Amino acid sequence: MAGSSDDRRPDLGRTDRRTFLKLSALGGLAAGGVGLADMGALAGIRGRGNGLPGRVVIAHDPTMNGHQSTIDKDRVEQVLHGAVRLLTGMGGTAEAFESLFPGLTATSTFAVKVNCIGTTCTRWEVARAVVSGLALMRGGTYDIGQVTVYDNHNLGYYGYSAAEFTFGGHAAVISSTNNASGSGYYVTGSHQLSRYLLECDYVIDVPALKSHSDGNNQITVALKNHYGSCSPSSLCGNIPGMLTLNADPNVKDKTGLVVTDALRATWTGGPGEAPQLWSTYTEQTPNTLLVATDPVTNEYWARDMINAEREAHSMSPKPCPWVETASGAPYSLGVSDPAQMTVLPYDPSGVPGDTPLVAGSFLAPNVPNPFRSETTLRFRLGRAARARILILDARGRVVRRLGGDDYPEGYSQLVWDGRNGDGRPAPAGVYFARLESEGRAHGRRLVLTR
Repeated sequence: MAGSSDDRRPDLGRTDRRTFLKLSALGGLAAGGVGLADMGALAGIRGRGNGLPGRVVIAHDPTMNGHQSTIDKDRVEQVLHGAVRLLTGMGGTAEAFESLFPGLTATSTFAVKVNCIGTTCTRWEVARAVVSGLALMRGGTYDIGQVTVYDNHNLGYYGYSAAEFTFGGHAAVISSTNNASGSGYYVTGSHQLSRYLLECDYVIDVPALKSHSDGNNQITVALKNHYGSCSPSSLCGNIPGMLTLNADPNVKDKTGLVVTDALRATWTGGPGEAPQLWSTYTEQTPNTLLVATDPVTNEYWARDMINAEREAHSMSPKPCPWVETASGAPYSLGVSDPAQMTVLPYDPSGVPGDTPLVAGSFLAPNVPNPFRSETTLRFRLGRAARARILILDARGRVVRRLGGDDYPEGYSQLVWDGRNGDGRPAPAGVYFARLESEGRAHGRRLVLTR
């Protein structure tokens, strides 16, 4: 990447005295048996990590164009920024991002870990949307030159460039290495961590949603993404190693945001698979972002997305029991119990005035959409309850009532045949499906053609 921002990453051969002493001390203490928490304190841990445990935004918007040859980077940015506002409850994008990184100063540094192994990768448009949000902080004066976007693969090949990551006249560092050799790593347990993690104040985890063929890992999302932050990277299948890696204070305590890129994704096979067609989404790709501070809650819903698609193909689910293991001692990485989660479905074209449903309950995108004769409305309940779906016209008038019965925890579905309550065909146009359960509601926009 000659001439790119990769040339601006720190030179390991010119480590300043303060950094050298810090690296040397950490290596020596680890060898002497000093705990990870002590090493983290010496490394200058800045972030509090997981500031909103159990809270996740599931943002779906077909206009991001994950199903098209060209993704709409501006729309991805709008959706991601809206999801961060919803996640934090903040009205402004700048304050929403700032709230995730307590103690932020003009000189604070960020490490943004992406996943660019194989053709199903973290899209540069998603990473760019994250960085553009950071550029709004401190009244738009935050220097993006203090942000490093990295992976140990050629990011330039995947479309990452300094030009696309330049804001306010400053370009983020685009690094195609995890510093896999030299003094840029410090020893922790049986592996070493990237200097980017060691020296930054905050970490942002931006994985891609992918199936995995390894019998232990089964999926690769936020927690497994940091396999690309350490040396050796041969931790596949080593679940305790993966969880220990994520419990290191330089990962756990610094990670203020997790964004899973599911614009294009896979639900079967290994990590090298090309993006696959999904039957549970009309556009045949999820066109979804999972936005959280909690990597375990993120992982729970990533697994749920993949298993819902696998169920549609009569395939066995991927159990991934390490999602639950990650929430307990000694790791305590986040929330894996859906009853303790706040799930916020986000569809910019959905029904205004939605209220959060009971944790784990939401109306999934209908398939197909647009539709001519009928469409399937899949919904998920976080616990057994009575539920119904109202079909509303563009003026908010009830056209059809579906369901109204008791449904079990998990996924169920209802079909709208495009007819009104009198059995007559409804005219072509825009409609809204509104899932109501336990006094709350969530809606989706439908398009009926004739």
